[in-house]
Amino acid sequence: MTNQQLVDLVMNKFDGEIMIRNQWRVDGSKGKHYTVEWDQHHRKYSCNCLGYTYRHKCRHITELSNSFGLKKGK
Repeated sequence: MTNQQLVDLVMNKFDGEIMIRNQWRVDGSKGKHYTVEWDQHHRKYSCNCLGYTYRHKCRHITELSNSFGLKKGK
């Protein structure tokens, strides 16, 4: 699978937008946009939604990491 095919697969499955390397804009359930970021040094995801702010996990991270076939970091 080429990089472009992988990007297309993620875009079709997740309906997100790659902003910059290791950072994606994702659509929330109520029309808001959130940013999910992969920290490669700490090997974990973060999100700027309230769910992540309070619980350190959210559906945006779960769906994105599942689309890559990776486990989410906590």
